[in-house]
Amino acid sequence: MKTKLFLPQNFYANLFLTELNPDHDIEVTYLPAALISKKIAEDENSIGIIPTLDLLTFKDLFVSSRIGISFNALLSNSYLYFNEEQETIDEISLVGDVTANEIILSKILFREFYDLDINPKLITDDSTLIQKSLIRVGDKNFQDKIFINGLSFSEEIIEMINAPYINFALAGSSEKLLNGFVTQHENKFVDGHEESLTKIETGFPELSKDFIAVNIQHVVFDFENQDLEGIKTLLQMPYYHGIVKELVDLKFV
Repeated sequence: MKTKLFLPQNFYANLFLTELNPDHDIEVTYLPAALISKKIAEDENSIGIIPTLDLLTFKDLFVSSRIGISFNALLSNSYLYFNEEQETIDEISLVGDVTANEIILSKILFREFYDLDINPKLITDDSTLIQKSLIRVGDKNFQDKIFINGLSFSEEIIEMINAPYINFALAGSSEKLLNGFVTQHENKFVDGHEESLTKIETGFPELSKDFIAVNIQHVVFDFENQDLEGIKTLLQMPYYHGIVKELVDLKFV
């Protein structure tokens, strides 16, 4: 039986898959990121790249301590855009492939850095975003070259937690399946991304591709101790801010 691998629909997941170079025993499916945790929780023959803060809800999932998607500098899957004419902000629009990460961390980020209690608001219609401060999630930041006018969400989180930002974790409901997958494939992620980038046709404009190429070394798929500390710290923040009632006991594999 094939192992099902669920991936979010973004450039970084494509890069991950390119380096993974999966064999015929893996069935890959792309989904909106917010749907993946529920899928793998219901199917023990599956694993997935999930938004890290989904572990606040899906507490029974096993989490890889060796593989995921970690950011430690400018590159990000989400970017913050501010309307400079606004004197203060009480609402932030979220658009794109939004997950629990952006919803929860945006509230914490504005409290920590700006002493503001903001209301994250999901938006599906881009035409309503004129003159709004927002967080855009996903590839459109690069497709439309708008990232140059934004702040890296990853960089903001890194500064807040003083650790890498683990945007996505590799998880599954079967410890045996997850451990077997990681043991078999983890060595594929140790050589960096330079060769993998040449194999991906992103459709991004040259400005975006150049920016990614210059900064791609700051995206990590094979975890070290600092990445594990990043996961732990990230999942503690909602508790310390009263958003959740208890700390999560992570089930690392």
